[in-house]
Amino acid sequence: MGPGRTAFIPCLNGGPALVLLLAAGCIDFYPEDTGGPSVHPQTTACQTEIWVPTGNLPGQPLPATPHQASLGAAPTPYSVHLGIPERDLSRSVSMVWNTDTATLSSLVEFGPADGFPDNAEQVEGASFLYGGGVVGEGPNRVHEVRLCERLTPGTTYSYRVGGQGAWSPIYSFTTPGAPGSFSSFRVAMAGDSRGAYATWASLLAAMDSHQPDLILFSGDMVELGVNQEEWDRWFEATGDILARRILVPAHGNHEFLAQHYFALWSLPEPEEYFAVDWGDALILALNDTVRDSNSISTTQAQFLERELAASAAPTRIALHHQPAYSTCTTHGSDLDLRLDWSPIFENNGVDFVLAGHNHIYERSVPIANGRQVEPGQGTVYLVSGGAGAPLYTNVEGEWFGAVASPQEHYIIADFGPDSIEFVVRGLSGEVIDRFSLPR
Repeated sequence: MGPGRTAFIPCLNGGPALVLLLAAGCIDFYPEDTGGPSVHPQTTACQTEIWVPTGNLPGQPLPATPHQASLGAAPTPYSVHLGIPERDLSRSVSMVWNTDTATLSSLVEFGPADGFPDNAEQVEGASFLYGGGVVGEGPNRVHEVRLCERLTPGTTYSYRVGGQGAWSPIYSFTTPGAPGSFSSFRVAMAGDSRGAYATWASLLAAMDSHQPDLILFSGDMVELGVNQEEWDRWFEATGDILARRILVPAHGNHEFLAQHYFALWSLPEPEEYFAVDWGDALILALNDTVRDSNSISTTQAQFLERELAASAAPTRIALHHQPAYSTCTTHGSDLDLRLDWSPIFENNGVDFVLAGHNHIYERSVPIANGRQVEPGQGTVYLVSGGAGAPLYTNVEGEWFGAVASPQEHYIIADFGPDSIEFVVRGLSGEVIDRFSLPR
């Protein structure tokens, strides 16, 4: 553990021990190493099999329940959203939704939007129970269907989920170009909603009005990751937006490595960290809330080096929760992450890193080898923690700080042939920051 991190070992719902992090008066939870995976064994390709994640609970993952044509008392799908079953989203996608616990129907009907539903194919998935016994909740049922290698790049599809007698509305989404191909695209970014559902709903609607192709979220969606009611309200606030647009999440400390997080988000293996190809961009999502603090400097650092060395992508993006560079003194900069990850980012052409944790907007100067460099010669560090969590206003001057603004906000980035154009807006639409990075 890094400097200032104090260990305390309580127990939660018969699960593993937890490590309590006390930092700047804020309480964060870190599960200790359980010695086992939170998801099924690592694979490199899209797998149609669904496994029950353990999250921070003990034990090994088990197979989910295959689709059965049975409906419970409340079979209507809710919290419908798109998932990421593998890194190539131009050919694969997953659909995830909740129902009552008795409903086992896990079907997707999909096809090209032009002609749907006459051209629809039907694909079976699986479901499983998760949670229960924490903060008074019962077990919850989630359904997932993975469309592995069944899609065509650059195509708009329509779909519905559920089953006969309990179908969802029809939603549509568009796949990106094949990995390595170029076309202009738009990315929306935010982080730290932390249970502020009305603000999160307004902010996401504002982002959606710009018609982004992809959404990045820097962590801390809910206040307590083991509370299903919070997840239900968080997804309710998203309306149908996440059924139409892919969201790439970074795990935050308030997600708590909970089973709920891994049950509700379909992500590439090993799920706590993963890579996504979006056209000619490489996106690396990392986890800085870990069971074993050594995994940051070993497993994930090796993952970063391997992915960046193997990729020919001209644009490289990383996202995680706790910032390596921040002028906000509530949490400040994570010096362990700066030591372990920043040299890899800066020596391997990562254009920008998105983080949150400090509830503020910040942009650093371009940095390489721990010092300021010219634009395009280093990595820019962004802090986007203004999606509804209580704002932090305490900021100190640092050599690396370019902009700091303690207000609710979102970021829109347009990826063109020669540059990435960023505009940061507040909830009223006012421009907080505007800058560009060369591609």
